[in-house]
Amino acid sequence: MNNRALIINGAIRAKGNTDTLISKIIEGSADTGVNVALVTLREKKVGNCIGCYQCLKEATCSIQDDMTEIRDSIQEAQLLIFASPLYWCGVTGMMKTFIDRLFFYYHPQTKNKISGKGAIIITPMNQQNVVYESETLVQFYKRLLNCLGINFVDMFFFGDIMKKSDLAHKPQFLEEAFNIGKNLGKLIEKDKDASQRTSVHIVQ
Repeated sequence: MNNRALIINGAIRAKGNTDTLISKIIEGSADTGVNVALVTLREKKVGNCIGCYQCLKEATCSIQDDMTEIRDSIQEAQLLIFASPLYWCGVTGMMKTFIDRLFFYYHPQTKNKISGKGAIIITPMNQQNVVYESETLVQFYKRLLNCLGINFVDMFFFGDIMKKSDLAHKPQFLEEAFNIGKNLGKLIEKDKDASQRTSVHIVQ
């Protein structure tokens, strides 16, 4: 069984709430047998998709940058973890640029390298009305993952956190992130059972 998980960190701010939650997930994954890799997008060079459609015609990307190595990590993993704070009802610009480059997997020769994987979503946000404020993002991810043939497993919203210090006052958030890591093996198994997919969790 493939016990590899890849976290894609789309946070702009270093050592902020997203980074802290990711650290707790990785900490919780210790001794689970799941091999967790991390890609921090702000440390990578990922250019904008230029709409040349070379990926559709030739199953190759015309842009030579760090997406080449990131795609290798994606293809090695069974579970993808998209982590980004909520910016104006969506992901950060950096995460959106990365997601746009996933269009590479639309070619029949490349789609099988990503389809069938599972995905969970980690979203810190400063809003209190999490259900209302997250509606657009939930639909965005559902459509994205469906187009790529990725199984939408779970989504976790951590509401009412904005400043770097906010998580210090919400130990339950850190505990939940630790438990996500602790249960990554179960999440990988959940990906294989269609009846158990697509849960949205509001962490309070």
